[in-house]
Amino acid sequence: MVEQPTATRSLLNTARLMDDNPTLMRLKELEVLEKVTEKVDRLTVFGGLDGILNDTVKLQVNAN
Repeated sequence: MVEQPTATRSLLNTARLMDDNPTLMRLKELEVLEKVTEKVDRLTVFGGLDGILNDTVKLQVNAN
């Protein structure tokens, strides 16, 4: 299967781009948020857009 390593490599390249470019990361966050909001009937926002983006998804990076 060639597809799985190719897909993994593509994801890795995308992750590297987002790591180097905070604007690209924010655009991806907005894209994901858009997909999530398409699946709900009602969305109540507290804390504005920053509150949603910062409080809904929290990424942890382990320092090794």
